Amino acid sequence: MIGYQIYVRSFRDGNLDGVGDFEGLKGAIPYLKELGVDFVWLMPVFSSISFHGYDVVDFYSFKAEYGSKKDFKEMIEAFHNNGIKVVLDFPIHHTSFLHMWFQKALKGDSRYRDYYVWASEKTDLDERREWDNERIWHPLEDGRFYRGLFGPLSPDLNYDNPQVFEEMKKVAHHLLDMGVDGFRFDAAKHMRDTLEQNIRFWRYFLSDIEGIFLAEIWAEARVVDEHGRIFGYMLNFDTSHCIKEAVWKENFKVLIESIERALVEKDYLPVNFTSNHDMSRLASFEGGLSKEKVKLSLSILFTLPGVPLIFYGDELGMKGIYQKPNTEVVLDPFPWSENMCVEGQTFWKWPAFNGPFSGVSAEYQKKDHNSILSHTMRWARFRRENSWLDRANIEFLCKEEKLLVYRLSDKERSLKVFHNLSNEEVMFEGVRVQPYSTEVV
Repeated sequence: MIGYQIYVRSFRDGNLDGVGDFEGLKGAIPYLKELGVDFVWLMPVFSSISFHGYDVVDFYSFKAEYGSKKDFKEMIEAFHNNGIKVVLDFPIHHTSFLHMWFQKALKGDSRYRDYYVWASEKTDLDERREWDNERIWHPLEDGRFYRGLFGPLSPDLNYDNPQVFEEMKKVAHHLLDMGVDGFRFDAAKHMRDTLEQNIRFWRYFLSDIEGIFLAEIWAEARVVDEHGRIFGYMLNFDTSHCIKEAVWKENFKVLIESIERALVEKDYLPVNFTSNHDMSRLASFEGGLSKEKVKLSLSILFTLPGVPLIFYGDELGMKGIYQKPNTEVVLDPFPWSENMCVEGQTFWKWPAFNGPFSGVSAEYQKKDHNSILSHTMRWARFRRENSWLDRANIEFLCKEEKLLVYRLSDKERSLKVFHNLSNEEVMFEGVRVQPYSTEVV
């Protein structure tokens, strides 16, 4: 199985307004099929005032520029008719401050006040986030404070209130009834205060729904494993970083340790990737990887157990350096042609890194047998022909600094993978591996 993460606004335009939309996604299906995609993960598509959409104003309507409910259903049907599943980003940890519930709470409605988390006399109003030391509690003019782990624009929902739990379950069933095949759950680690409470929350939330459930858990392996048994799929941040660090440093040690930690003997499917919307793009890692190293990173991605997931544009070598608060710089418009003057091209913002004639367009790279796109398509075909690799066992045969060899196997099949991180040709067990290349036998 192969996944593909899409920021809808930047991907493909269907109504000539320069903004990606549901109609445009239908037009992108031939490209996605050629790439070999089995499911797409769409970043938030609900009504929201932000560019990223993780602060939802209304879970029952979509961003106006993306399209209507009818457009959404037609898009889902088109994907399904072409054998591609649709997974929606579903941020249920919080809402927008403009959500009807929070607005009613601000006006004194006691029912909706209990939909959110408010400070008491015992609350430490100086409490900070563990990862960047930002404040968690935010003041109102009347002296009240509310909890917003992800900032003042995104007040936290109160899941001590069973009504909130039922409201969000209702939304989940509504979306599944519309044809959605699953969800990517944003901030899945932070729904409750303790690991045990969080596990219990998700067990109940997912108890009567079926689909592909991707969980965002940035945490140590033990915490990821505990959640994985419930979700079935876990975004593998550990190996994502270590693929890039190993290739950048030309030393496989960190990747080997990550594989042993995050990919061996799991009772769920790790979802491996090379970048996403919360980090710098693959091609821009630590100031930039060469074309050869980008290709090697993708070769590693497609030859590991688990599910390979591509962040839109990584298959072209799109660049982008993650910078707070201007995080949209990693969400450049997808370049369909070199001049970016073609039907379907989005242009909601001027590209920060991937402008016209930058050599990263789909049109240009399809014609080049040695391009990153052509390389990705070859590995995607390999992966589709060997779908058993998702749940393969891995056994290391060589763990040198610049040469990594392992066997992938199940009860019936087996193959060997050779990765060369050096700038010289190497030979191992009669297999010749070119510099910064991968061989499979």
